[in-house]
Amino acid sequence: MKKVNILLVILALAIVTVSCETYDDYNAERKTTVGFITLTKNISVPEGGSKTDSVSLFVSDLSSSARTFTVITVPVDTLPTAPENYSFESTVTVPANTREVKFGVTAIDNSIDDTRRFFRIAIQGDANIVSGGRTLIGVKN
Repeated sequence: MKKVNILLVILALAIVTVSCETYDDYNAERKTTVGFITLTKNISVPEGGSKTDSVSLFVSDLSSSARTFTVITVPVDTLPTAPENYSFESTVTVPANTREVKFGVTAIDNSIDDTRRFFRIAIQGDANIVSGGRTLIGVKN
């Protein structure tokens, strides 16, 4: 019975010793992920008018300097709205030492009706930026 206990201890030590991992292949050059916290937003526009609402943007890491990201539209498959029915800033600046910022999206009644129509916005990715969550915005009168 004593030999079984010794064997179990040796086996446990062997497992602990062998299971130690190294991170030699860790990529120190991590990319920044930028995406929207607000995944969906509905804006009801007064007939013939416009209305602005905010969406939240999140950045995966902090920076000691302000960063500017480009906002783009992404095609939607169902019930797209015409581009004249919305506007937003083409860039968003995240202040230094901040990971979250809000910015305005405006719905404009140029050809909006009682049917909810949609458009989607995202952050444009590049070599150092990964485009994260997109936001789907619905507009109607």
